[in-house]
Amino acid sequence: MIVTDVRGPEAGRLTAVFRERRPLRVPGQRPRVVELDTRDRPAADPARAEEIRLHQAFLGRVVDYLCADAGVRQFVDWGCPVPGTTERIREAAPEARVVHVAPEGTAGVLASSGTATALSGDGSGTRSLLRRLRDSGLVDFGEPVAVLMTRPFPSGAAPDGLGDLRSLMRGGGYLALTSTAPRAELERAFDPFRTLEPGVADLTWWPYPDEDVSDRGCGILAGLGRVRERGRGTSRWR
Repeated sequence: MIVTDVRGPEAGRLTAVFRERRPLRVPGQRPRVVELDTRDRPAADPARAEEIRLHQAFLGRVVDYLCADAGVRQFVDWGCPVPGTTERIREAAPEARVVHVAPEGTAGVLASSGTATALSGDGSGTRSLLRRLRDSGLVDFGEPVAVLMTRPFPSGAAPDGLGDLRSLMRGGGYLALTSTAPRAELERAFDPFRTLEPGVADLTWWPYPDEDVSDRGCGILAGLGRVRERGRGTSRWR
């Protein structure tokens, strides 16, 4: 795994990460105005609500960087575990193309619309979904594309097919991953890609490195990997 500096002259400064954004609604978080028909509903788990908020904030920082600094206009929401991803992308880049992929066993209901398209899993695995994504024409892999595969994977269950994903990205692109596995496992999962600085860090404060933050993290590690555009007629990466 090779680490490149996201703030360096090659990739550009991470200027968009710290922009103030209108917060997305977190499931279970009560609005200021009480809806009479919801008073008898059971209260949501505060720990789960906080986990969703932190994950949304991480995705927001990633999306802001990819839209404003990296110029990405194609996004694949690959089973993201929190709501609001499409809205955050649209806020940063209204013209961006968004495709939802729901692998087998992931929660959530996806529906095609004028702003986002859904592709449901058939239980055949990541490689099959990648082929369907390529053959459907929903994503132009000749242009930069960002794949947000941020449902945290546990130890021993890293996503398969990431080498195939890298090979498809002939126009370059990015991959976001999160995990509850040990750091070394997440770093190995990123092997086909170059991770941007700071490499792997706690989801709560990424893109700061863990050693620069004294607060207690959430225990979910996260990172963003990059693959460069391939030069025409050559297998060398520019």
